[in-house]
Amino acid sequence: MEWTDTLMLEAAPSALTGKLDTAMESTRVIALEGITLLCANATSRDETTTALELLRGFRATGRRVVLCDTSRLVVGKQFGCEVVERGGANMLVSCGISGREVGIGARDAGLDLASVVVCSKPQAGGQVVASRLAPGDTVLLLGIDDRTCNEVVQLIDSQWSLRTAVAA
Repeated sequence: MEWTDTLMLEAAPSALTGKLDTAMESTRVIALEGITLLCANATSRDETTTALELLRGFRATGRRVVLCDTSRLVVGKQFGCEVVERGGANMLVSCGISGREVGIGARDAGLDLASVVVCSKPQAGGQVVASRLAPGDTVLLLGIDDRTCNEVVQLIDSQWSLRTAVAA
């Protein structure tokens, strides 16, 4: 008997399909050994919302982790709630001007204290994320410019590679 995923048979609303197509074009997917990174250089409200919907729709076998730099985003507590509710995040590391407010919003949405970390810079957030990753996790790097995103990806890759090599 052949198994069919019936959810894949339902047509997505055309408005959502267009937004997700646009998000995929502006989001880099980086596959490391055992984890996936989604780099979304989002700065507008629509871009961040679409990136969170993309994270939620991404087939992750582990947790959904969001590393968010609020330096170029105008966000607050409500955005922290959206990260959890719309993005399905199991862990949030926020940094930048509104990092604390976003963290409070994520806590209000149900994330436990250990799953919300506030850092001063994305690089410090990358170190936190790298130390807490588990195989199968998907990480959304949200609102981080390309240069800093590349630095964070290299940091996560080097720490993750070291951890998996020691475990083997």
